Order: sequence, then C-alpha cells, then structure tokens
Amino acid sequence: MKPAKAILINRSTGLAGMAAMLFLSGGTAVADDTQAAASVGVYARHSGDKIVYHYRVSNNSQQNINAVTIGHDNQNDGNPNNDVNELVDLPSGWNSKLGIPSTSANSPTGWRVSVLAPEEGEAHAISWEPLNERSPKLLAGQSVNKMSVSLDKADNNYLSGHAMVTYSDGNPANLTVPLERLDTSPPSLTVILSPDTLVSQSSKLAAINVSFAIKDDYDRMPAIRLESITSGEPLGADDIRDASFGLDDRYFKVLAESKSLAGRIYTVTYSATDASGNQTIASATVTVTTPAAPAPEPTPAITPDGQDKNVETLGK
Repeated sequence: MKPAKAILINRSTGLAGMAAMLFLSGGTAVADDTQAAASVGVYARHSGDKIVYHYRVSNNSQQNINAVTIGHDNQNDGNPNNDVNELVDLPSGWNSKLGIPSTSANSPTGWRVSVLAPEEGEAHAISWEPLNERSPKLLAGQSVNKMSVSLDKADNNYLSGHAMVTYSDGNPANLTVPLERLDTSPPSLTVILSPDTLVSQSSKLAAINVSFAIKDDYDRMPAIRLESITSGEPLGADDIRDASFGLDDRYFKVLAESKSLAGRIYTVTYSATDASGNQTIASATVTVTTPAAPAPEPTPAITPDGQDKNVETLGK
C-alpha cells in the first residue's frame, strides 16, 4: 500500500477560484510522537488600527514542508470528512476576486498566501504554499518567521487554534499541531499624571494630562484603556469631567477641592493589553492638599502676682 499523500486541489466554489482545500488521501493514523516533527508558534502585534498575527514554523522532521495552514485541524486521523476550519474573521481587505491584499499578509520568498473557505460564510483557514515547483520548500531542520496576516479586529482563534503542515512526501503527509503562543508576558506599565498634586480650591476643576512608560516583548503599541477614577472621599456627580472610560483617554478634569483636613486623593487606573491578550493594570494618584490653617497666637503666661511674663517691668 502506498503511503498517504497530500493533494492540493484548486477549484471554483463561488469564490471566483480563490478558495482551495487540502485533502488527505488514503490516510493512515498518526503516531503519538509525530507532533514533535513540526511546531508553529504565534504572537500578535498592533499595527495602527489592525491586529497582525505572526507565525514561526520550525521543521523538526527529516522531510520537506511544502504548505502550512493556520486554523485547520485535520485531527491527524486521515479522514477528510471530519476536518475543521477554525478562523472566524477574514484578513483585512480580503475579497473573493482579489484574495488577500499584499499589504495584509507576508509570505516567505517564493510562497503565496490564500484563504481556504469551502463555502461563503463558513469558518475558514489561511494557507501558505510555494508558488511553483521551483519555489523553495521549508527544508528539514529549517525555521521560517515570514508568515503573517493582518485583521481588522482580534480573532483569538488565530492564536489558540491549530496549524496543519503538509510534507512533500512521507507518511503521514499532513500533520496537525496546536499553535504555540509565543507571547505570554504582559506589558510593563507606569502611569504618569501631570500635575499629581493640587491645592484645594472651592469649586475649581483642574485638568490632568496622562503619559505612560510602557514596554512589551513583542507588541510595540499595546492598547491603553482608562479603567477607573476613584477617591477616598465621596464623589459628586460632576467631580470628574471629560473622562472616557474604556477608551485610550489621556486627558480629564477633577475637582480640586477637599472637604477634609487630610485632603483628597484620586486614584487613576489604566490597563495595557498587548495584541496577544496579555494585560497589565497600573495606577497613579492625584493628591488635593488642604492649605494649612494659620498658627494660633501664643497665650500670654501670667505670673502669680498677675503680671504678664512677656511684659518688662519698668522702674526696677
């Protein structure tokens, strides 16, 4: 019996010929240790108003890889009837006639990227494959980091689904592996408020500007959100103005007034979330100080004879 082989079939499915499907013919069950033959890692970055998913494929086998499909699980059982596509949101700018725009995806040299969608409206997968017979394959022992796709909004399945690698020859011909999330650390975040100290003034609103010291291992622009502004004193309806909670709001106003000698402290809390979903919460404070009361006049010390000790007695 010949070993199972992957066959890449292009056909028109109402998507103007851009759709493609991978089938496993005469498949054989995959041994438990074959998942070590390949690994696919993923991390995400914000890029303007887009989310870009980057994939790193490592070929740990002795065979060449000639296709990588993200968001497809063939369950390693050789039965094409129970394969599952896992992706929901389509790449930015994708359409049935033109496919994925070059600005929305990146491919290794000599490879192309396409959407695998059996029927319009169903879940899909994203596939990278060589352009032709002369295009380079992913050789045994090699890794590649040049596969990426841009989305208009986040789709967690691009991070947590599966990847299918297709080998040039061998048994099995296809192998599904779970995506390995490369970015698991949250950003570091420091909130800086200016000014951070106010002098209490009756009914006076003070403008607060916010800046950040932020760093992430993979994402250069984590999403910033204003989470809350609280105070140790009860807040009136208009004590906080122009604050847009849940948004990247870096300017608001607070009432610079305190009704207690201890003053009022506003606690301002922000979150930073990288494109892989790791989040950090950080806070900073604005203190409203109450002007110190003037020192009382000293009380004269009276001697037993009724004389003020502070008054010099004349004539002695």
